[in-house]
Amino acid sequence: MCTSKIQNRRFNVAGLLKGLMIAAALFFSKGAFCQNSSLSTNGVEWLTLGTINAEVGVPVSRHVTVHLSGCYNPFSFGKSSSPLFFRRAEIQFKGRFWPWFVNSGWYLQGGADWCKFSYGGITSKSSYEGYAYGFKAGGGYALLLTKRLNLEMGLGLFLGMADYTKYQCTRCGDPVLKRKKFIVSPADIVLGVSFLF
Repeated sequence: MCTSKIQNRRFNVAGLLKGLMIAAALFFSKGAFCQNSSLSTNGVEWLTLGTINAEVGVPVSRHVTVHLSGCYNPFSFGKSSSPLFFRRAEIQFKGRFWPWFVNSGWYLQGGADWCKFSYGGITSKSSYEGYAYGFKAGGGYALLLTKRLNLEMGLGLFLGMADYTKYQCTRCGDPVLKRKKFIVSPADIVLGVSFLF
């Protein structure tokens, strides 16, 4: 019989918030916050079992913006005996190149990413828990809806390391595999809105 160990594990939210506050302070220092800055949220993330997410972007030139984003999901769904969950805490720092003008039209992006995750019950009874860190690259399009509102669409690729443990089921604490490997996977699937300041 499985013992309930996984469900009792929690992310270090205080550490994550502290890191975001320090990064935001550095990000906005020396008057970086200026015209054409943006605050965005991704609808695809919200549909991923309610993942809370936000991103702040600041222009550094006519064609380049830098972005700091984070997402957090502490939720579990379904029966307590076999829950469905995709819990994670993620921080991403990236830059975007806009050929025409910042926050308008096509863009290319790249940056660093760190994520702590725990998911299970999605495609099988197994669950996984660990860390991933690496580089994301991709692109997209920002459609100007109004002077202060954009519709953003994008797609990217993650290249990096994943250090994780696989468990037999979503409720048990019996590890069946421990692995560290290089991964390439789709990332930054975006269909969201961006508010411009």
